[in-house]
Order: sequence, then structure tokens, then C-alpha cells
Amino acid sequence: MEKYILLSIRPHYVREIISGDKVFEFRKKFPNLNDLNISSKIFIYCSKPVMAIIGSFIVKHHYHSDFTSLMHEISATEEYSNRMSKYLIDKSSCHALEISELVIYKNKITLKELRDEFNGFSPGQSYRYLDPSIIKKIKNINSGVI
Repeated sequence: MEKYILLSIRPHYVREIISGDKVFEFRKKFPNLNDLNISSKIFIYCSKPVMAIIGSFIVKHHYHSDFTSLMHEISATEEYSNRMSKYLIDKSSCHALEISELVIYKNKITLKELRDEFNGFSPGQSYRYLDPSIIKKIKNINSGVI
């Protein structure tokens, strides 16, 4: 069975993703998407104060290397590298997820709804795998769109 990942992203960065200003999502740790059981479709959990699953995207390309190599691979500007260095500079293993096929759901699913229906659900600080029943709920309340 295919595994789906939920990424916790701060509202400021979610807005940048929606506007198209942010085309990469960076992580210090992330599973290998080449694993045949992990989907390239990533679900977006917008953290406080929104606290809801608001959409999804496809990972067009998953870059994984040390910080300097990663910035070179994604053709980052010096300004962008400097901004990201505060978050990733000391990491020998960094991940950049290239965002494509963004879908923002008509009906978001709040953390309260998730906790009520799925026994104390927690979105995780960085990412977590989603239970198939949650994927089914997303699909049902958004007319089959995931």
C-alpha cells in the first residue's frame, strides 16, 4: 500500500507556496521518495493559527545532499542561499522538494476534526505518514480531489 506524507508548514510559507514565490520546501530530514511505497503527492498541514490540512502538491524532484551542493543543484541565488543557510548550514544532509501541481482544497480539514475522528491525531512537527482513512476523508469532503 502506498504511503502518503503530511508536511507541517507555517502559514507564512504556505502563502508563499500558494503565490508561487516559494517553489521548494526544505527539510533537514525527509524520507526517500524513491522508496516504491511512498507517494510523491504530499499533503499540506498549515500550522498555527490555521491548524488544518489545506491542500497537496506533487514533488517534481527531490534533491538530497549537503547544503552547498543542494544550493548549487537548485541554482539558488546568493540571497536565497544566505536566507536558507540560517536553517540548513550545519546539516550535512539537506532536502529540497520541488513543488508542482499544487491543489488548494475547497474544504480544509481542521485539526479539531482530525482529532475528533482519528483518536487524538497529531500532525507532527515536521512530517508524518497519513493513515489511508484520512486520505479517504480528504477525498470525500473535496469531491474526489486529492
